Amino acid sequence: MKKLIIKSNIVSDDLASFRWNFDLNTENKKYNTVEEAKDLPLAKEMFYLPFIKSVSISKNEMLLERFDIVSWKDVLDEVEKIIEKKLQSIFLDKFKMDEKKENIITLYAESTPNPKVMKFVCNKLLTKKIHEVKRGNSSNESKFINSIFSFDYVDQVFLNDNYISVTLGKKYNWDSHVNNFRDFLKEKLEKEFDFSLVDKKEVEKNNSNNQSLDYVSRQIIKVIDEYVKPSVAMDGGNILFKQYHPKEKLVEVVLQGACSGCPSSTITLKNGIENMLKEMVPGKVETVAAING
Repeated sequence: MKKLIIKSNIVSDDLASFRWNFDLNTENKKYNTVEEAKDLPLAKEMFYLPFIKSVSISKNEMLLERFDIVSWKDVLDEVEKIIEKKLQSIFLDKFKMDEKKENIITLYAESTPNPKVMKFVCNKLLTKKIHEVKRGNSSNESKFINSIFSFDYVDQVFLNDNYISVTLGKKYNWDSHVNNFRDFLKEKLEKEFDFSLVDKKEVEKNNSNNQSLDYVSRQIIKVIDEYVKPSVAMDGGNILFKQYHPKEKLVEVVLQGACSGCPSSTITLKNGIENMLKEMVPGKVETVAAING
């Protein structure tokens, strides 16, 4: 748990500084009397010390000016203890509030071009590595994904970045399931998901880092990564380069998430990706085909 830290320092013969490691909800202001400081308990408390002449306070520092009746070196430690006691409850309340804000999970459902797939978007990063799991299989890395298959109507789960794309079985539709399912995911994320592990997971290495591929394949991957993936991710899907056949000028790709089995995927491949590759890798591409389309 975060700890309150206060550092005191004698600035000059008359002034002492007291700094702390969080921000108060206050303006920079100087007080010359207890009456002026009546609305700020911390500053007001200082005037109960008979040697305090003025109090200047900001979000994380207080400057105290003394009357010439004591030396700062004689009273500095005692004043620091008084300030620490006064700040402790404020600090704890703020820390708890900040911690609560950090733990708030928001999750909203977003429809995709694939009527069988619903995209659930979280306000926090869920993974740095793509996970795609189909019913009948299980994830060795994610109990969270496996728990989603407790619903009979779930056929496939795709987890990427901050969203989860969930595919229904053939005889189901989302109309009667989306709200309950969203509530289930939200509760799972709030109570069981360990967000601290996300940053520790290795980022999945992309095929584009494979220098053993030929030059054209690397150019194709670059176009897919930079121009295609961001667009399909907005629809809850992903596309992976599989293989390039130079004689046929054929590019094979793998569709994932909402893209897999989507009725409009053929149109996207032909009118979008295929035309883009023809233009950006001229003379090398004639056809783009999904091996799982």
